[in-house]
Amino acid sequence: MKVIGIDIGTTSISSVVMEAETGEQLTSRTLPNDAAVQGEVWARQQDAGRIWEKCRSLVDEYTAEWPDIRRIGLTGQMHGMLYVDKDGNALSPLTTWEDERGNLPCKDGQTYAEILSGTTGYPMATGYGLTTHYYNMLNGKVPEGAVCITTIMDFAGMKLAGLKQPVTHASNAAGFGLFDLEQNSFDREACQKAGIDPSMLPEIVEKECVIGKTDTGLEIVVPIGDNQAGILGLVQEPDDVVINIGTSSQISVVRDERMTDSGLECRPFVDGKYLYLGAGLCGGSSFRLLNDFFCEVCSLFSEGADRTEVFGRMMQAAEEEYDREDGLTVHTQFRGKRSDPGLRGRIDGIDMKNLTPGALTLGFYRGVCMELYESYRLMKVPEGKGRLLLCGNALRNNPLLRKICEDLFRRKAVLTEQKEETAAGAAILAAGV
Repeated sequence: MKVIGIDIGTTSISSVVMEAETGEQLTSRTLPNDAAVQGEVWARQQDAGRIWEKCRSLVDEYTAEWPDIRRIGLTGQMHGMLYVDKDGNALSPLTTWEDERGNLPCKDGQTYAEILSGTTGYPMATGYGLTTHYYNMLNGKVPEGAVCITTIMDFAGMKLAGLKQPVTHASNAAGFGLFDLEQNSFDREACQKAGIDPSMLPEIVEKECVIGKTDTGLEIVVPIGDNQAGILGLVQEPDDVVINIGTSSQISVVRDERMTDSGLECRPFVDGKYLYLGAGLCGGSSFRLLNDFFCEVCSLFSEGADRTEVFGRMMQAAEEEYDREDGLTVHTQFRGKRSDPGLRGRIDGIDMKNLTPGALTLGFYRGVCMELYESYRLMKVPEGKGRLLLCGNALRNNPLLRKICEDLFRRKAVLTEQKEETAAGAAILAAGV
């Protein structure tokens, strides 16, 4: 049996075809997610219909080439939401996890996210689906006829399966916020405290399962969050630690039971397990920020510089500074933190000798890794067990960044060979249901 895995990311839509019995990848393909919708300066939205059509076209192409495909697994960007009507049609764009409306001032000097957190007792951040819905409620932006909110991957799964109402996995439900991990359900009482109608919430499936079939008989497996799918596609040993540096950065470990007061974010995983996570809102995007800075400096003295070439020069300059003892310390929280959205980055230790392009670049690299290392210390992973698995384009394309991880974490780092690991995780789930 062959299965398809599709990952609806923020900037790309990736996919694989896999042999279910062996896990062999037969092919992979990535399309640009060019569905951005222009709006207010703080809004980050995408055209849900365009995304759905791209997913559908991938399915059509794959099934034409491999008629024995039997199942489709889906994953995608967590936290974001869109509204659907009673027939499952999209009534709004997808508002993504990068949306900033939750950080806008609401009243008494507090943001919408802060007020929602205080009202419900749950830590809520901008970009969370129910923070977005809360803002929309208070500002008359909920579309007329909306009956439910859903994630983009659940929307695609619903459309493929011919359903009229979305269903969701706990991993996606938790990404909306106001989710009770002990009960494995939304906290409806907390929703009501905030004036949120619980009937707007999607139904949560009890476990990983098939939710329906396409018009050609392909089984659609309930989508899971992209963080969980990426881990599922990589982890093989109980104490494996996964670092993913892409647009943002994440460090994750899977546990069979909940750890109390861990200081880490705990998310539902699959098979009743839990995923513990430390995240930085700026990962590879901080390197892009520095690249833009260097390119702008170059443009002051010439016609400009090639972005790719500048990335290479940055890496080379940082490598030359690697052993110096009086380097720069860069705190890369340029977008703040989930727990402190007002926090901003800074550069420490500048003197008359170390303000060089190489030292600055090295400081950015180490700053991203150090933010993850602070979470790693809370994970209490036994020494000598498990692997340090590295994935994401920033790590894949930057040998120096991999060396920094290996030196900092004092573990043998393994660059994963799995292509499109998040889409592969969705395929692995589909194969095992």
